[in-house]
Amino acid sequence: MRFLKSFLTVALLLSFSGWLYAQEYIAPLQENVVLRRAAQSGSPVPVQKATVLGLPFFEDFTGAGFFPDPERWADRLVYVNNSFGWNPVSRGVATFDALDEFGLPYDTVAPYNQSLADTLTSLPIDLSSYTVADSVYLSFFFQPRGYGFSPKAADSFMLYFLKSSGVWEPVWSTPGDTLQPFRQVMVPLTDTGYFNAQFRMRWINKATMGISNSHWHLDYIRLDAGRTIADTLVRDLAFSRQPRSVLADFTAMPFAHFKTNPAAFLASEQKAYLRNSGNTPFNLNVQYKAKIVEPATALGSGSGALAIGAWSADSVAMPMFDLASFNPPSSGTYVVEHTYYCPVMYPGSPRDNDTIVQQLVFDNYFAYDDGSAEQSYFLNLQPNAPGTTIVEHALYLPDTLRGIAIKFARQVPSGAQKEFSIVVYKDIAYNGGSDQLIYQEEFLYPHYEDTATELSVYEFSSPVLMEPGIFYVGIMQPAGGISDSLYIALDANREEINHRYFRVHTQWQASQLPGALMLRPLVGRNIPLDLSEHSKASDAVWGLYPNPAKDRVQLLSADAGIAYKSVKYQICDVQGKCLQQGVLGADGSVEIAPLQAGIYFVRILKSGQPPVTLKMLKY
Repeated sequence: MRFLKSFLTVALLLSFSGWLYAQEYIAPLQENVVLRRAAQSGSPVPVQKATVLGLPFFEDFTGAGFFPDPERWADRLVYVNNSFGWNPVSRGVATFDALDEFGLPYDTVAPYNQSLADTLTSLPIDLSSYTVADSVYLSFFFQPRGYGFSPKAADSFMLYFLKSSGVWEPVWSTPGDTLQPFRQVMVPLTDTGYFNAQFRMRWINKATMGISNSHWHLDYIRLDAGRTIADTLVRDLAFSRQPRSVLADFTAMPFAHFKTNPAAFLASEQKAYLRNSGNTPFNLNVQYKAKIVEPATALGSGSGALAIGAWSADSVAMPMFDLASFNPPSSGTYVVEHTYYCPVMYPGSPRDNDTIVQQLVFDNYFAYDDGSAEQSYFLNLQPNAPGTTIVEHALYLPDTLRGIAIKFARQVPSGAQKEFSIVVYKDIAYNGGSDQLIYQEEFLYPHYEDTATELSVYEFSSPVLMEPGIFYVGIMQPAGGISDSLYIALDANREEINHRYFRVHTQWQASQLPGALMLRPLVGRNIPLDLSEHSKASDAVWGLYPNPAKDRVQLLSADAGIAYKSVKYQICDVQGKCLQQGVLGADGSVEIAPLQAGIYFVRILKSGQPPVTLKMLKY
């Protein structure tokens, strides 16, 4: 019953989130940065195994790496991961989507076009010594959507076998579906054309391009002789997903803040997640050891008892180790590594999925996300009103807020010219509070990192000295359609409170969508990596004179040959509302006499160049 209630909760949230909350939305990721990075770095294709494979054939995608094992598979178009599958048989799944081998959409032109997308093809398997009488069966588990997006009804997931004639024969398929638990499929090999030295298997997904990533997840593949249609018993006890962070709420934080009250930040216990896919209940002990990676420091070890039933999933609680006793010589980056061990309960079961490693990072930032993104988050802005997305944090000793690290999710068409501001609030008008804006960094643009986990860093022009207490940090998107639907990467595996608030008109609201935004405040020491200059529009080639101005202002360019009549402009108030727009005069001048006295932002729009925004004072 607990499993069913959990499944229904996740299914409802994921299925309805696109329309239930009309102001905030989730969207598919438009790239796979892991595959993209591998392609850009010239990562070599691993050498495939030269010898033909035999029976039994087994794969549960537990091994290290983001690509299928080249000793079993001939291609690497699918993404091997431990974050997209929901409650898999064991940790690690192969994810099929609508992104190519470079992590980019197969088709960005025809959004409703359906096409074959990812494939997973085995190396040759020698079945020449077997016949139909040997009762060879293939079994595998599959799931639509998971933590990604549902395949459309007309999409499909298909399986083909290669016959001795060289023909790929379709043997199984299923149409697109909403989120379901992993289901097992049994496929008998009943054609004599399969029993040769070059037998192969191939899974393919048909996807609706440009609409969603049509996610399917494949796990626990077994091909062997002497099986029957009833041979569905897996007989394996394994870790099913990543353990919880040993911090109660954060996944990363500065060590100096942690040391102010370790008991308040540490979870009361460690948790690891296991699945017993066999028919035998067990009483077992799951063990762990923990250490600081550098400087090498042992932190402790221990175990937790678990009584797990047959065909069930459960978690095991283990006592917390003594992290509070670690006293580094100075502030810095420290990685705590936890390794969990599950005893072998079924003889002959796979061993790779019996060990799992989790890392905790102490650095100069706070994070709720686990470093991986499965979805994108964006606001549906109201006409002529800005939109703001913020995340609640707190400082536990006096510190300096120096910027934010944020992962913007790529989108089609590109969001690179969508302007935003960084905002920091001491309090917001929610649950009896009042808006207290203490810092704003304006005229920024998304910068997209090309690595799996790195975020873009926006360093504040003026670091903010702050006392202990709650604060809110995030981005504000201006009104007038300048930056509507700006996608931010979302860690969909976050099950706890998301600490997210948003405002698309006048009132703050608590976010109703699950997941953690990949937005992290940077504190403490100087930020070693500054990408902010890549993220700001250059205003060096434009000037505004006079400023302050009364009746008329000139926008002057450093380009001597510019034709001012080809340049458009907008004048917006501090709320982002566009009050005046048009084309510059022949000398770059603009009439501003009708405007009331106050502060305005003048936006310069020249074809082929990034927009430029200048601040203007009207008296």
